[in-house]
Amino acid sequence: MRIKFALTFLLTLSLYEAAHSQCSDAGACSISHKQPTTLPHQVGLSYTYSTSGKPDDLSFHTLRINSEFTLAEASRLSFELPFSAQSGPLGSTSSIGDAIIVWNQQLLRLQTSGIIAHIGGKIALGNVNAGGLPQAYQSTLGTHDILLGVTYHDSGWNASLVYQISSGRSKNNLTRLKRGDDLLARSGYGFSAGETNMLLELLAIKRLEQSSVVNTATPTPDDYIEIPDSDQFQINLQGTATHPLNEHYNIQLRVALPLLNRDVNVDGLKRSLTLGVGISHLF
Repeated sequence: MRIKFALTFLLTLSLYEAAHSQCSDAGACSISHKQPTTLPHQVGLSYTYSTSGKPDDLSFHTLRINSEFTLAEASRLSFELPFSAQSGPLGSTSSIGDAIIVWNQQLLRLQTSGIIAHIGGKIALGNVNAGGLPQAYQSTLGTHDILLGVTYHDSGWNASLVYQISSGRSKNNLTRLKRGDDLLARSGYGFSAGETNMLLELLAIKRLEQSSVVNTATPTPDDYIEIPDSDQFQINLQGTATHPLNEHYNIQLRVALPLLNRDVNVDGLKRSLTLGVGISHLF
C-alpha cells in the first residue's frame, strides 16, 4: 500500500503541474548526494520526454547513459552521456548531447553524516548547428563548462551548493549564445516506502549574469546584445522513486515541478512537462 501511494503521489505531481513544470539545468543538477546502494558500481539507461510549452512549442526525447563507479572507499566517479532529438515549428534535429563527468570525494565521514566535494566538467560533443536551427533546437549547449560543488548529508537529509562556470560562446550560427554562470542550491530528504526509496528535493538555480546573443540588427561582426531577464532565478521541486527489481537491478521514476517559473528560453532549457523513467544495473 505504501509503495502504491508513493508512486501515485509522484504521478499526480507530474500531471498537476503539466502546464508549468520546467527544468533549466545546464549541468549543475548532475551533482548531488546519491542514496547508498548495496553494491559499489552501477550503470544505467534512462528515457525522458519533455516539452517546452508555449510559445516555443518544442518537444524533446532524450536517451541517457549514466554510470557511477566506486574507485576507493571515499571516492566515486560518475559519468553521463545523452542523445536527444528535438522538434518544433522550425524543424527537427538530433545529436549527441553534452557529456558530464564528476569526481566525488568524501572529505568527512561521521556515524550518520558527512561532507562530499565534487569537481567535474560538461563537455560539448554534439553538432551545435544541426538543421541550421537556433540554439534552442540543439542537443548541445556548445560550451565546455566547469562544475564545482560541496554536499553535506545527515541521515536522510542532504544539502548541496554547486557553481557552474560557463566558458565561451556557442558556435551556433544563428544566436552565438553566451550563457551566464549558474549557482545551484539544493536540499532534500530521502525515505523508504516499503522497498521503494523516495527522494524529495528543492532546487534553487540562479543565473548570475544575463546571457547574450549576436545582434542581428546590425551588420557589424561580433556585435552582441544582452537578453533582458535572462539572469533568471527559479525554484523547482523534484521527486524521485527508486524500486529494486532484484539485487542487481532497479527502476526509477522522476518528476520535477517549478515553484517559480522562468520565461526566457533562448538556450532551449525551459520545460513545461518532463517525465522520466530509467533502469540501473548494480554490480
